[in-house]
Amino acid sequence: MLGWNMKAARRAAMAAMLAAPAGAALAASPVLQAEQSDVATLPPVGAHWVLPATDRDAYTLYDADAGRILGTLPASILGNIALSPDRRTFYVADTIWSRVDHGTRQDLLQEYDSHTLALRREIPLPPRALAVYKGQDFDVSPDGKWGYVFDMSPATSVTIVDLAKGAVARTVDIPGCALVFPWKQGGFSSLCGDGSLTNVGYAGDQPTVTHTAPFFDANNDPIFEQGLVDRATGHALFVSYTGKVYEAALGQKPDIAASWSLQAAAGQPVAGTGVQEQAWRPGGKQPFAWNRATGHLFVLMHVGPHWTHKTDGTEIWEFDPTRHALVRRIDLPQPARGIAVSGDAAPLLYATSPDGTMTVIDARTGTVRRTVEAHAQSMIVAPDLLPGRNG
Repeated sequence: MLGWNMKAARRAAMAAMLAAPAGAALAASPVLQAEQSDVATLPPVGAHWVLPATDRDAYTLYDADAGRILGTLPASILGNIALSPDRRTFYVADTIWSRVDHGTRQDLLQEYDSHTLALRREIPLPPRALAVYKGQDFDVSPDGKWGYVFDMSPATSVTIVDLAKGAVARTVDIPGCALVFPWKQGGFSSLCGDGSLTNVGYAGDQPTVTHTAPFFDANNDPIFEQGLVDRATGHALFVSYTGKVYEAALGQKPDIAASWSLQAAAGQPVAGTGVQEQAWRPGGKQPFAWNRATGHLFVLMHVGPHWTHKTDGTEIWEFDPTRHALVRRIDLPQPARGIAVSGDAAPLLYATSPDGTMTVIDARTGTVRRTVEAHAQSMIVAPDLLPGRNG
């Protein structure tokens, strides 16, 4: 009896639907609105924004305070990225081929709007030096006028790009030297294979080139290519494989101070050059970071013999270079191959690990704030926000 009643009810409902006017059914349906496309706009670049290079052919832009993705900037593993001093433009120097991995080669400097991440223009370049995640292959002058692109074709040179005109201004040969380290104004320096610096002064006319005497042992104790420069002052820090720190005021005639030891500053035995000599040593793919507000240097450290300069770090050591003193040692939850630090007075440290995670650390306490599954590679960029600039 129950089954018969249910069947009768369904037949009655169907009859009622068929008897209802066609317009009644349509009136009961919701009206679908047409989807409107738009482009999100980001606020000015924040002090705790960070860009790790990822395995997705892009730099991913994160808000480290919130732990969320803000956007992505396309770039290959050969690409280099820099933020303009006024924070309005991300520059990406990259190389592509017409058939992905072969064909016609194009070297480009690409400009992206920092608020929309939209590509604004592309500037053709001479053949760049192709190196995986090498931040010192490209930089922007602190006044925002010039882009410096390191070339190798096969001789080494630097292409100077007029960023206002969007065109190459000139190429300067730097035989036997490599990379770019911008001065406070008026030029850049490059590291040389004999342990010296080449210094190129340029203000839009004929470049002036000078050379220093060798100041480090390029054969037995080379310095890392990942030297650091404070754009606001032109002050540079170069660190050797054994942990010697060379401080330099960059310019046409650089002032290079006597070296001091990371290990001695930490009360540890000074590392030597013995291939079996175990000691605390700097190492990793991006082993240094410099907080502009405090002037403190952060270094990835590990225990190993000489020539282990690419070994992942198990600790981050914080130093005050003005006092040649250790501030603190920070244990890492897992080994890291690259670090960066924000430039503000409440800095965050960022450490990338071989499994692709990015660990965010409060640099004042050493406390882990969060871990992000970022698919991160060794290269990580914390935008240096110079004082007196607006986004």
